[in-house]
Amino acid sequence: MNISDVITKYAPVEGDRVRMSCPLCGGRDTLTISKVDGKLLWNCYKASCRTKGVKEYSRSKSEIKDFLQKNYHNTSLYYQNFKVPVQFTIFSENTRVLSYLKRNNCASAINDKLAQVMYDPQQDRVVFMVKSDGIIHDAIGRSLKKDVKPKWYRYGKSNKLFMCGNNATAILVEDVASACAVSHVATGVALMGTHMKDADLSVLKQFKEVKICLDPDATRKSLDLQKYLSYIVKCSILRIDDDLKYYRAEEIRKLVLNNS
Repeated sequence: MNISDVITKYAPVEGDRVRMSCPLCGGRDTLTISKVDGKLLWNCYKASCRTKGVKEYSRSKSEIKDFLQKNYHNTSLYYQNFKVPVQFTIFSENTRVLSYLKRNNCASAINDKLAQVMYDPQQDRVVFMVKSDGIIHDAIGRSLKKDVKPKWYRYGKSNKLFMCGNNATAILVEDVASACAVSHVATGVALMGTHMKDADLSVLKQFKEVKICLDPDATRKSLDLQKYLSYIVKCSILRIDDDLKYYRAEEIRKLVLNNS
């Protein structure tokens, strides 16, 4: 049995941690295993070993239900104090920001006041404000320079999902620009990657339906998310052959309608 199998076999319940002897070095009670936010984490504290790792796991239906019951009204999972950085400016005269928004089909969401955008001259980023009920909880910036890492940068610590739109159907996408691009037909919800956090379940549960539309190279992850979300909400996958934010508005509308 390899270390990964051992971790899976002796994994604790969500949010808990167990200590045991390390199967690799034999250290007595030196290995800890934790199950946190959709991940299994392990670490051996013996100096001569130091084996450690992390892997995602699929929660059971009962684990998802337990989490939702405990945290459905726990807004502290998301809402943190956030001060808008003083360097943020209005972008209306910045042609590079305007070009980015148009190129990535975000302009209509801005014009319809479904999203608020600013500009960070210090980091040279177009910044999307993360809001709910008119309150700014965070900000996520996209670099306007090539080959800059991280490409997307979160300014606060809220971990709150960026959402754009007022529709009962949500489209789960990888980034903020894609969320804005679909806002005319659904509520775009940006994961900022392909991993879904525990707190996201409470938010997505409120929609009538969730359609998963990750990038074409994330088919396996889309299937995992569908299995995961199907416990709590009607869920399906939208299959695309290019990044969603590069689709024209009418193409997105047809994509959604043809998969209803």
